Amino acid sequence: MFENAFGAKDMMEDLIAAEVSRLVVESDVAVFVLYRDATLHEGPCDFIFAERGEDGSAPKIEVGFDFEGLGIWYLCRRKGETFHMRHIVVEIDSTGRFVRGQVGEQEGYWEDFPTYVTDERFVSTVVEAKAA
Repeated sequence: MFENAFGAKDMMEDLIAAEVSRLVVESDVAVFVLYRDATLHEGPCDFIFAERGEDGSAPKIEVGFDFEGLGIWYLCRRKGETFHMRHIVVEIDSTGRFVRGQVGEQEGYWEDFPTYVTDERFVSTVVEAKAA
């Protein structure tokens, strides 16, 4: 019985990683930000930025769940002066257990894109949602 439960977890992890990887390939810009212990006051402990190459090659970000804390992928498609972005939030505790996940979308002006990635208000909202 437990064998099936662990197999299902691995299968779901693989399916989610495959979907995030697909979205990375479709993105013009992909960013991964990791917060340890889902706190803001310490800031991110890891930050990876990748963009589509001049030759049209996809951004290169390894997608996996071998981390502890709050991980956020920002996957952005540019449309001229505007963008459409998906964010995928995953929190993993110290035992490797998925605590929660969230998916959302945002649109805005391209010049404002960096603000969305560094917006601590968004992360504060995610952290506060856990406390509620």
